[in-house]
Amino acid sequence: MNWAEVFMETFEVSFSTIFKMTVIVVPLLIGIEYLKEIGWMEKLSVKLRKVSELIGLPGEAAFGMIVVYIIGLVFGSGVIIRMKKEVEMTRKQLNTMFIFIGMCHAVVEETIVFTAVGANGVIVMVSRVLASFLFGLLYAWFAKHDGTSIRKSSGIELERKNMLL
Repeated sequence: MNWAEVFMETFEVSFSTIFKMTVIVVPLLIGIEYLKEIGWMEKLSVKLRKVSELIGLPGEAAFGMIVVYIIGLVFGSGVIIRMKKEVEMTRKQLNTMFIFIGMCHAVVEETIVFTAVGANGVIVMVSRVLASFLFGLLYAWFAKHDGTSIRKSSGIELERKNMLL
């Protein structure tokens, strides 16, 4: 095994991946800044505020989640990191948001891939969105009722502070 070739191939693939991510994330961040400057982001946040508040998130978080839903977790992470710096969010709010996007990211991209191999795209997309919404709502509910006992299982009371949510 030639270690010089392994090193060069690793470097080339890594650089290529970083370059592709930069080509996608940088224009996306520039576009978001432009939308903020013309006031469009604020209008979108106001329209999505009710949905965001339902799950305990600020209205500004909705845009970051939409970006991740559409283009994926890797590329959307730049938007999420930027949003976290600008929007005051608690740890529970961040956890809620990451439950949503962890369960349902790259909906458009992955639905196309699954459809190409024979899956029903509508079922794939709707089930993923509904599952992420359900689990996000459950987490938000449990987080809101922090410190109270939430259920009994086999006669053993589990307290919220002992659960890893």
